[in-house]
Amino acid sequence: MSSSASELHGVAPGLALRLSLPAGARDAPPEALPAIDVSAIAGAKVTLRRGVEADGVSLRAVCATAPSRRWVTGLEELVLDRASGLVRGALGVAIERWEAGPIRGIEQRYEQPFEVAGRAGERAVAIRGRHVLGFAGREHDAALCSVVCLEPAQGAGARCEALLGATEIEGAFVAPPAPGLLVRAIFLAAEEPLAAAAGLGVLAAAGVAVVLARRPRPRP
Repeated sequence: MSSSASELHGVAPGLALRLSLPAGARDAPPEALPAIDVSAIAGAKVTLRRGVEADGVSLRAVCATAPSRRWVTGLEELVLDRASGLVRGALGVAIERWEAGPIRGIEQRYEQPFEVAGRAGERAVAIRGRHVLGFAGREHDAALCSVVCLEPAQGAGARCEALLGATEIEGAFVAPPAPGLLVRAIFLAAEEPLAAAAGLGVLAAAGVAVVLARRPRPRP
C-alpha cells in the first residue's frame, strides 16, 4: 500500500472523512478499538471507528454525531477544550509537552490541531492530532471527528504531519442551528453555559477519549 492511499468513510449526512493511510498500513485488530457508548445522549451515534498500524505509526480516527438543539455560538470553545483535556488524560503516556493550536472557524466548521511530546515507558513518542466540529444534515446535527497519529519521537513529524495534512472531511457542512428562545434567555442571563454544553461534552468524551484509550504502544 502506497503512502498516497486513502479511504473514504461516510460520517454524517453529506459528509465523509478521507483518511490518508501510511505505506504498508494494516488494520488494527477489532479488540484494539474499544466499544464507544453514546447511549446517554438521545439520538447520538458513532459513525466511524477506524485504526491502522504501519512501521511504528499508529493512526486512529473516530467520528460521532448528536442532536444540537441546545447549541449556542461560543460552545465550540468549551467542547473542544474538554475534548483536548480528555485526550490529555487518555493518551497513556507521560506528557512532557502539550501544545494546542488555536480554534479556527473554517467554512462552517471548527478545527483545532494539537501536538504532544511524551514517553511511553522508556520510549519517547510524538503525537499529532486534530479535532473537527461542525453541523450536518437537515437537522443540523453536531458532527465531531478526531484523528490522532502516534510515532516514535526520533525523526518525528514527517510521517504523522503528512498523514494528517492529507486527511480531510469532504462534503458540505451546514450552518449551526439557531438557538431556541429558552437557550437564548439562559445565555442572556449569563448563567453557567456548561449545562447547555453537556450533551456535546459527552459526545466529545465518547468520541475523543476512546480513540486513544487502547492505542498500541510503540514497540521497543
